[in-house]
Order: sequence, then C-alpha cells, then structure tokens
Amino acid sequence: MAQWGNTDDAANSVLWAAQQVKIVANTDNQTALFGNTTADAFITGATIGQYGVSEDEAVAARAGASVKAAHSGWVLRTEGSGGRAGRIHNEVLVAMNTITGDAEDAAFEDFLITITSQPANAEGSAGGDDIVTFTVAAATTPTGGTLAYKWQAWGGSAFADITDAGAYSNSATVTLSVLANTASNAEIYRVQVSTAGATNAVSSNAVITIVA
Repeated sequence: MAQWGNTDDAANSVLWAAQQVKIVANTDNQTALFGNTTADAFITGATIGQYGVSEDEAVAARAGASVKAAHSGWVLRTEGSGGRAGRIHNEVLVAMNTITGDAEDAAFEDFLITITSQPANAEGSAGGDDIVTFTVAAATTPTGGTLAYKWQAWGGSAFADITDAGAYSNSATVTLSVLANTASNAEIYRVQVSTAGATNAVSSNAVITIVA
C-alpha cells in the first residue's frame, strides 16, 4: 500500500501522519486527520489537520509572511487555541511539487491578493457635470488569478455594494465612475477585490468632494 499520493484528497494523504499526533496509523485516522478543522480532535488546545499543498498554494502562503508553508507537498498544520490562539505551525511531511487537486482554500489559499495602488480622494463640479473617477490596482501571488471588483459606498452604519444606476457606472471594474451632479458630497467609497481560492482584499477608503 502506498503511504501517500500526489492528489489532494484523504486517500492520498500521508498514512503515517497520524503517528505525529500519537494515534494509530490506519485509514480511519488518515481520513479524520485530512483537512481537519475541529479543535481538540487529536490534542487538547490545538486544531491539527493534514493538507496537500500545491506549488501555487505554497507560494501564496510564503507571500503572506506571517504563516509560511516551507514547501509544497503534504503538510501537517497545527493551530493553537485558548492562550495559544493564532499560533500556527506547518510541518512538511513529504516535500513534493506535484500535488494536484484542490480540496480546500481556507488553510492554504491558491492566491494572495495585494492591492498595489489605493483609490485616492477626488473632487468634481456638479455645475460642470463632471464625471469623478476612483481607481484601484491589484495583483495576485502567484500571478494568474482572475480578479473581480465590487465598489461599495458607506451607508452610515456599513458599506453596501454599488450598482450601475443613478450616479454610478463601472462599479464592477477597476475604475468607478461617479456623476458629480447626482452624487452626495463627502460620500465614502472603497472596493472589494476577489478571486477564486483567495480571501478578498479591501481597499482603503476614498472620499468624493462635490463643488459648485
């Protein structure tokens, strides 16, 4: 029986990984350990799971700086709870760059989104029928993520998605367009950037100033 494979699923995870948490190395425990997110399931005070980490996921994790997967391959991830909450340790059980499949994107995401240029405050003349624009630039690590954009406006208690109507157009692109003669003065905008397999990134706020 092979002790591991290169497809990201329970049956191909490292059989003997269970021994790392002092339980019997059998197929039941192999399945239980794969992608586990239940705290205290194996050791009190910790959430321990085994993950197949692709090369892209390893690159994204390293780019995140705070939590690093040293290498792609089969990784045993331990996250503390209680007084040790937020402490994460990744132990590479089998280093390999041929992991295929994508069982999850919570512990090890496919991409890291970085906003490389924030939207800036802008002003426009209502009397001049100005179109005021707000622009963002973003990128993924590794490259290749297809980015989507959703501009939002502050509603007094929370941000809400903007739709292409009234003062607004291009609300799902890198550049939001706002009609100065229709928009409210001092309205606050931001943009949420997303791609499949990654945590959304949110820009800093930008304010529109309407002049006569």
